Amino acid sequence: MERGLLAVDAGSSALKAVLFDASGMVVEAASHPLRTISDATGRSEQDAEDWWRALGAAVSALDQRQRITALVLTGSMQNLIVAAPDGRPLAPAILYSDRRLASFETAAVYKKLPPDYALRCGNHPDPAHTIVKLIARDRHLPTGTLAGDVRLLFGAKDALALRLTGRAAIDPTTASTTGLMDIHSRRWDTALLDCADLAPRMLPDILPADAVVGTLLPAPAAELGLAPGLPVYNGAGDAAAATWGALADRPGTAYAYIGTTGWVAATLPLADAAPPRDIYTLADPVHADRAIVISPFLTAGAALDWVCDIAGADHDTLLERATEEDASPPEALFLPYLSGERGPFEDGAVRGGFLGLDRSQRSSALAYAAMEGIAFAIRHNLDTAGLPPSPLTIIGGGARHALQRQLLADSLARPVMVPSGSREMTAFGLLRMVAGPLGLALADHRRLAPAETVPPRPERAERGERRYRTYLGLSRFARDIAPALRPAGRFDQEHDHRRTG
Repeated sequence: MERGLLAVDAGSSALKAVLFDASGMVVEAASHPLRTISDATGRSEQDAEDWWRALGAAVSALDQRQRITALVLTGSMQNLIVAAPDGRPLAPAILYSDRRLASFETAAVYKKLPPDYALRCGNHPDPAHTIVKLIARDRHLPTGTLAGDVRLLFGAKDALALRLTGRAAIDPTTASTTGLMDIHSRRWDTALLDCADLAPRMLPDILPADAVVGTLLPAPAAELGLAPGLPVYNGAGDAAAATWGALADRPGTAYAYIGTTGWVAATLPLADAAPPRDIYTLADPVHADRAIVISPFLTAGAALDWVCDIAGADHDTLLERATEEDASPPEALFLPYLSGERGPFEDGAVRGGFLGLDRSQRSSALAYAAMEGIAFAIRHNLDTAGLPPSPLTIIGGGARHALQRQLLADSLARPVMVPSGSREMTAFGLLRMVAGPLGLALADHRRLAPAETVPPRPERAERGERRYRTYLGLSRFARDIAPALRPAGRFDQEHDHRRTG
């Protein structure tokens, strides 16, 4: 039987399973949606049991699953997952986007951290760091959840790995997001564990992405319809998998990811990254002497989803109409802060908005403005982070829209490159991580993921620069007025202008 690698991506909105053959070509793919529970208090949770059900549904939808001879995993990071030793969840999974702590609660947690916290973990204190949720566990977990023999996990893929193999493991990139790992030694920091009152036995083993966590146990193998004993590779968090998929694991190469959320990132030598920086620094999933610097923003494709919802239109129809607007672009501007913002500034209270609307504009104009706003958010993050000015590779589901690609090239005033199959780039990154240990002879990367190059339009240069400067001014204004717009009784999130942008 020809060998096949199953790459599993447990994302924030769906779980995807991609089957590769021994040469690295995609055989087939399947996905299953995931549901997030959120409310006005800032709560953001998922049922970790849904990840397991979604994995079963995605695998069962693969016609050639009998070819699977190994598995590798990726997924959302910076979560708080409490599981029994057999991998069964004991509480809802608290997502990275959870913002239920008020400003005074976050400030109180920060005071409990050691003065050299940022030097230890490589990042300044941040509300999204899992250590914050653990110290304030009474606001996130039912009383007594951490009593007894439990395992703490921080990535969606790690919850799946525990269920598949019986071993709790994590990769260095995901561990970087917790605020519990020393970024230089790539080990759990005992001083930080003490701050969160955690026993080391509760934490997963930190393994490189290309390490085997274990083999597929008989019971989960039967549930998934796979052969027991298959090797399960650790893989890495979604940011690392995307970085490798975009061929940006080489130092000095930048890229942007456009999914439900988004980020811009680049790989640097760890010494050059010089953590802590004003943006996130993550340990490379394989190489101990490298780091991924990343600036994440909270709303990308979610902005288009929202416009489609309020317009009562499906994506394809609305985007076709938005493309027609490009001949004479609407003047409406959009700030994509529908859920607050993380980068290039941290502000949970700021909200988005449109400016420049008039009665002649229709939903297509709003969709166009949303896509342009996403492009400006990417430039804002790139400019603030000071990432390499090379032609930018863009990946993710949002990159499939020709108009989005063109607006991004126009807003950056430089070419953007879009690999074919960009929606499978995280899976492709996993493939590259484990190809060596698996003995796979990958075909040329350019054949596996040939890139389309989209140049900027010179005739749009002046307009793009003018509107971007206006966007920056509106962004500052939105942050200034955010306290006045916060409804009484809503969670109070302090303004943190550490990442000034």
